[in-house]
Amino acid sequence: MKRLLASILSALVALAALAAPTKAEDLAEIIARGEIVVGVDMTTPPWGYLNDKQQPDGYGVALGQVLADSLGVKLRIEQVTGPTRIPTLLAGRADTIISTLSITAQRATQVWFTNPYSANALVLIAPQAAAFSSYADLGQGVRIAVPRGSPQDQIVTANAPNATIMRFDDDAGPLQALVTGQADLLGAGILVPPVLNEMAPGKNFEVKITLSSPYMAMAVRPGNINLLQFLNTFIFLQKQSGKLDELSRQFLGIPSGNLPSF
Repeated sequence: MKRLLASILSALVALAALAAPTKAEDLAEIIARGEIVVGVDMTTPPWGYLNDKQQPDGYGVALGQVLADSLGVKLRIEQVTGPTRIPTLLAGRADTIISTLSITAQRATQVWFTNPYSANALVLIAPQAAAFSSYADLGQGVRIAVPRGSPQDQIVTANAPNATIMRFDDDAGPLQALVTGQADLLGAGILVPPVLNEMAPGKNFEVKITLSSPYMAMAVRPGNINLLQFLNTFIFLQKQSGKLDELSRQFLGIPSGNLPSF
């Protein structure tokens, strides 16, 4: 009997080892490594983009640098897309994600969220001349471009069942679809219209319908409790010091506002 119990215990330990993330780096390991890897989507200006020197830039990159400085380590950006943010994190190729990742119950079953660092209302955008003001206007033949699987994809799918939903695997595709006339509306963040108006002057892109008002947070792999605790402390301190508000005004052109905690 003792041998049987020992065999079962050994098997359980082996299974637990196999189930554990192979690259789960917690806080002490990040500090020992001397580098934190942050996943940022480079196709979502002003949150993340490549500047004129083809270097990562934007709100997420700047916040990542403040984070690295606070830890006394180097920052390495791991470029992601909307659909690959969580898979990249879970695969151990990034320590955390700072990439317009809004807090949802579905995502919370996959990752651990920090407290929010910014708000970002999701909206439907179209040229000023387009007559859209409610879901009732989104009937058959109306083409709506969204990132595949995004919150705006889910909201539009539920509320505009007769519209044609054009799904793309990154955030750049839907923008291009609207600008080139392939789509009638774009599901994106509230800060996107100025970017579109720079891309295509004269069309006067504007918000037509507000879909939701989510908060964005960093995310870590489940089990990385020390890193999660540090990130929540980091966000609190940046709120208290005014750094989050400074970054928001610098990159987004708006104050950070009152951000909740949970």
